[in-house]
Amino acid sequence: MTRSDEDCVGFCRDCGREHALPAAPAMPHALALMGEIEERGGIAPPGIDDPRLGLDYLFGPARGQMFGVLVCRDGRGNEVVLKAFSGQYNGVWEVPGWVQPVVDPEEFGRTIRDDEPRIKALTRRIEALPPDSPLRRDLLAERRALSAGLMERIFELYRPANFRGQRRPLRDVFLGRAMPTGTGECCAPKLLHHAALHGLVPRALAEFYVGRENRSGTRSHGRFFAPCAEKCRPILGFMLCGVEELRSGAPMP
Repeated sequence: MTRSDEDCVGFCRDCGREHALPAAPAMPHALALMGEIEERGGIAPPGIDDPRLGLDYLFGPARGQMFGVLVCRDGRGNEVVLKAFSGQYNGVWEVPGWVQPVVDPEEFGRTIRDDEPRIKALTRRIEALPPDSPLRRDLLAERRALSAGLMERIFELYRPANFRGQRRPLRDVFLGRAMPTGTGECCAPKLLHHAALHGLVPRALAEFYVGRENRSGTRSHGRFFAPCAEKCRPILGFMLCGVEELRSGAPMP
């Protein structure tokens, strides 16, 4: 397969192979989704009136968001098109018609319930102290330790699935030393996780950006991008493992 800059690619250390999905076959569906979002003025499905899901959010302080489309086949050979938004949309985890997150939102909420307010309280105390204050240094160390422990518990909640029927914690499949915050929340992991759990065979995946240009200038409205190198690519090899055999009908080793 000839690769493009927008393709979904990742290396799997389990099988020692690189796995990939093309972007081009999914782009017409992605463009159609982009048009729907713009026409409706947001991501809410017909019949749902939720001001949090409006398009204005993406052109304001949020500075845009990634969206993705995964084209699949079901067990009868019918085409199935899945859609996802990265992370939360204006604080909303789940929207009807969009794939669910890899993590259980209620479990996520329980996990951060105690420590997140403590971290925010420490931040307020730190900001009120002089830069050279010994207490400030102590509070910074306390906040750092608290944040690190919380991130470990959060990452434990994310157990992405692949196409060999496997599910593992992020830290067992991430290729790299330190996982960035938000790993497992992007479009590609959401889409592939949903497809793997529901017996769908991926054919193509495309991601695009909607909204105000991001601060670094690397994302602009209406453009297509590959799944990110920092959070997605290190786990996509594991998540795509087995997809070639499913697509070809060959037995898995």
